[in-house]
Parts: sequence; C-alpha cells; structure tokens
Amino acid sequence: MKVFLGIDWGGTYIKAGIVNSSGKILKKIVYSSSQLKRRQAFTGEIKRLKDTFKKYNIKAVGIGAPGIINVERGSIYYLPNVPGWENSPLKTMLEKELKIPVFIDNDANIFALAEVRKGAGRGMSRAIFLTLGTGLGGAVIFNGQIIEGKTSASELGHVVIDVNGKKCGCGGYGCIETFTGSNHLLERYRQLKKIKTAPKEVKEIFDKAKTGKKEALIVWQEFSKYLGKFLAGMINIFNPQVIILGGGVSGAFNLFRPLLWQAIKAQAMWPQLTGLKLVKAKLKDAGIIGAALLAKDKLEADTRATNADKRKPSPVRISA
Repeated sequence: MKVFLGIDWGGTYIKAGIVNSSGKILKKIVYSSSQLKRRQAFTGEIKRLKDTFKKYNIKAVGIGAPGIINVERGSIYYLPNVPGWENSPLKTMLEKELKIPVFIDNDANIFALAEVRKGAGRGMSRAIFLTLGTGLGGAVIFNGQIIEGKTSASELGHVVIDVNGKKCGCGGYGCIETFTGSNHLLERYRQLKKIKTAPKEVKEIFDKAKTGKKEALIVWQEFSKYLGKFLAGMINIFNPQVIILGGGVSGAFNLFRPLLWQAIKAQAMWPQLTGLKLVKAKLKDAGIIGAALLAKDKLEADTRATNADKRKPSPVRISA
C-alpha cells in the first residue's frame, strides 16, 4: 500500500501523519516545534520521524511550511515567525537524509488542498480558502489545483483595501489583514469600550456579541464589512464555487456569516454569486492531509513526466 508522510509545520507544534492514497490518516504524532527552529535540529527530527514510521512504505514526504516557499526548488525564502531559515534549500537537505522525494508548499495552500479534496469544499473545483487568525492567510484552488507561481503563497492577506490604512507587518499600508486580524479585533474592542486592557482572546468578543453587547457587535459588523468588500473583489476575479473560512477567528462564523454575506452581495457582481457557498472549514487535521496529498500529486506528476520522456523517440543520427 502506498502511503505518504504529511507534515504540518507550525510555530508551536509539528503535526505529522502517515496518510494513504485516499487521504485517510493511518497514524499521527504531535510534538512541540519550539526546539526545532534550527535547520539541523529540524532535519534531524524529520529523519527520526521517518524512522518512527519505518514499518510503512513511505513513497514521499509533503510539508506545509509557515512562510513563503520557492515551490520549483522546494526551498524557503523566509518564515515570518521562525528566524534563521532565509533562503534555505530544505528539499535538498531532507532528500539527502531521507532518500525519498520531498515536496514543500505554504501551509495555507495545503490546508486549502485538503478542504477541497476531503473537507468542506469536496466536489468543488474552484475555491477560495482563508485562515483567519493573527493575520489572514489565503489560497486559491482552480480546476482542483493550487494556483501558484514561482512562489508558494497567494498572499491574499496583503491585498490593499484602504490606501490610507495603518501599516501592516508586510511593510505596506491598508492590507486586509490589518482590518481582520485577531490583534486588530481585540484592540478595536478596547477602543470602543474605552478600557485600558484589551481581552486576551477573540472568543471573549464573540461571547459578548452573542449577549447583545453593543461594542462587541460593532467589532463584528466592521470585520464583516471589510472582509466582505475584500471577498467581493476575489469573487469577481476567481468566480469560486465555495469560500472556506478556517483559523481561530472563524470560531465566530455563525455570528458574522449573515453580516459577511450581506457585505459580499452589496459589492460583488451578481452573476458571480450564483451557486456560491460560504462555509466553515471542516477538517481537524487539514495540514497533515493536505501535505500528504501534495506529496502524492507531485510524485505522480513527476512520474508521468519521466515516463513521457522515456517514450520520446531517440533523435536520428546521420553519419557524414
């Protein structure tokens, strides 16, 4: 049986699992990633991880990394929250240690791939996926495949919606994530309440909104207005069949969904909305599943390309 090792590399935890060709997790392990920030420590641990699963016939490894990846080379440009990985040839490093193919992509992309193949967007060929948390991560699926260029990330969170907006962590101004990130929501609530200290969790604002607290409701109304305006633009460009929202802030999905849908309809071109679904992410281990599916897809594509080359006729040589 062919299986793949899927690795969800987070800033706090690494989640890894053996996944079969159908996307089912056969075995899973979760451990802290705080000690694995250095390159040698990380590669050594992945090698030990492969040894832990040595009874399985692992064909390839897929990794979802929290940063911007050169998908052609499998190298890391940089990881915003994990210093020291700038311009790292991770694919080359790991393949030397593991002796099997390794494929790497941005974590939002692999989450999207899993949700479209096995989760909330199953059966859909066109989808927009957003992770709503500290920032806004995003991915676009078209014809069932991740849209990407030389780099892995569809940096949807850094689409500008207000040229006079505040400075973003990316260096620009007025990016959508400056209006939807959890830190913004907490600070906005603090301003509205005129209190010295903001709540620690977005869930607190969600809970207060459920009981009708004015300031909390305003936070979600503003959040929905900005996110809806942004998504309307994405809908007009990509014409998705489904929009899937994940991440910690999506815990308030049932509260803000009607407000968000209203904001989308006010801005998007109406033919683009026909049949469109707005749903919450479904999978618990999307990172593991998506990474394994990435490995499976890339390995099969490489195999097809190799076989095609073998079938090409040899050039005719004419001697003088």
